[in-house]
Amino acid sequence: NDSCVRIRAWGLAIFAIGIWALLVTNSAEAQQVQVPSYVLAQVLGSDPAREATPDPAGSDRARVNLVAHQMRQTFEDQLVAGVSRPSIELEVHFDFDSVQIHAESAPEIEAAAEVLNRHFPGTRFRVAGYTDASGAVDYNQQLSERRAIAVWQVLVNDHGVVADRLERVGFGEEDPSLEATDAQRRRVELQILREEVGEARTL
Repeated sequence: NDSCVRIRAWGLAIFAIGIWALLVTNSAEAQQVQVPSYVLAQVLGSDPAREATPDPAGSDRARVNLVAHQMRQTFEDQLVAGVSRPSIELEVHFDFDSVQIHAESAPEIEAAAEVLNRHFPGTRFRVAGYTDASGAVDYNQQLSERRAIAVWQVLVNDHGVVADRLERVGFGEEDPSLEATDAQRRRVELQILREEVGEARTL
C-alpha cells in the first residue's frame, strides 16, 4: 500500500545519505561522491524557489528601474558639471527608413518617462532626432523629425508626460560630434532645455 511505499522510500533515502556521510568523513575521494538528485528530492522535497519560472513582467520592471536610475544619475552629473546641454541617448531602434519603434525599445522609453515625471517634474525636455549623412539632406531632416515625433507620442500618449514640457525636434544630419560614426549619428536623444537652447524650432 501507499504507506509501505513511502516508508521504504524514506528508508532508502536515509540509508543512502548515511553511506555518503560515512564516505565524506573517511575518504578524500568522497568529495567526488554526490547524493543522487532523486534521493535529495525524496528527503528535501521540491523547492518552489528553484522551480519557479522567471516573471517576464517583473524582469521588465527591474530593467525599467535600473535604466531610469542610470538616466537620472547621468543628468544630475551633467548638471553638476555645468554641461550646457545635458542629454542622454535613448536606446530606441527603428527599421531602416522607418519611424516604427521596435518593441524592445519600450522599457527604455518607459524609463525616460519615469525620469521626466518623477525626478524632473518642473523641467522642460527635448526629444531630438538625428540621422546619418547617407541620403538626401532634406529627406534626412524629415526622417529625423518623424522619429522624434514617434518617441514624443509614446512618452505623452502612453506614459502621461505633459505635452507642453516636451519639445520634439529633428536635426537631420547635423551633429556637434564630428568624429561620430554613421551608427552613432542615427539616434534619438533626450535633452534638458535651458534658456540658451529654449528657442529651438518645435514641430
